[in-house]
Amino acid sequence: MIIYDSAAIYIEKASDLKDKIARYDAIINALELATIKAAETGNITEYSLDDGQTKIKTTYRDATQIAQSIMAFIRLKQMAVNDLNGRKMRLVDAKNFIQH
Repeated sequence: MIIYDSAAIYIEKASDLKDKIARYDAIINALELATIKAAETGNITEYSLDDGQTKIKTTYRDATQIAQSIMAFIRLKQMAVNDLNGRKMRLVDAKNFIQH
């Protein structure tokens, strides 16, 4: 089992963009669970990500910090997704939409 000191090191060690995106998802899911626990108890001191192969522990003072961290990881994940897929725009003629 590998133990990481921070989420940044965990993401940095990703082998490719798909692995990096999967790691962002794992961190976001762990943070969302921490937010739920914070809502139940009113405060939280730490969250941990333990998927059997890796362990990360981070300490927060309150649920607001967790929410800010989730938003930051979502933005970083979206940047990685954009790098993987590229940005695309599809224009569709209005006649193709179903009219009610």
